[in-house]
Amino acid sequence: MKLAVIGGGSTYTPELIDGIIARHSQLPITHIHLVDIDLSKLEIIARFA
Repeated sequence: MKLAVIGGGSTYTPELIDGIIARHSQLPITHIHLVDIDLSKLEIIARFA
């Protein structure tokens, strides 16, 4: 399953991703795409990967 996170540059995104990882057996997500209109915030969040 693929997931797009609209507003992926949000400060809530790392916690959301952490929850998805913790529930991987119930949510077999193979790809996560972060989308945000503010590229600078998105780049900050992407560095956590």
